[in-house]
Amino acid sequence: MANAPVLIDTSIWVEYFHGRDHQLVELVKDLITTQRAVMCGVVLSELLAGVGVRKDRDTLKHTLDALEYAEVSRATWILAGEMSSNLRRQGIRVPLTDLIVAALALGNDYELFTLDSHFDSIHELKRFEPVKA
Repeated sequence: MANAPVLIDTSIWVEYFHGRDHQLVELVKDLITTQRAVMCGVVLSELLAGVGVRKDRDTLKHTLDALEYAEVSRATWILAGEMSSNLRRQGIRVPLTDLIVAALALGNDYELFTLDSHFDSIHELKRFEPVKA
């Protein structure tokens, strides 16, 4: 989907805030300005955990408040558990945090923007693929 909402994973936000990859920074900025960027609790918690100074955490919270927020429902937890069970039967272990992010993306028909290889095992996910100019 060309204009689908995009759940942005922690790995992308970390690169965005470091600012070293100009193309990635511009992609995230575009997702924010076009109101396609989506935040979720797991990613928010992971980002805040990485910020040591309270003032910086408050600034980060305020900045991310502007994004659409995906709430975890009972259905999300069930989907995450089912995915985990299916993957474990294949000998694949994916962290619960990543399963929740994946379940949110799947359950809400979001694309997922990530650099994390854990998501490669979840083939049903729609990955955000930037349009090449």
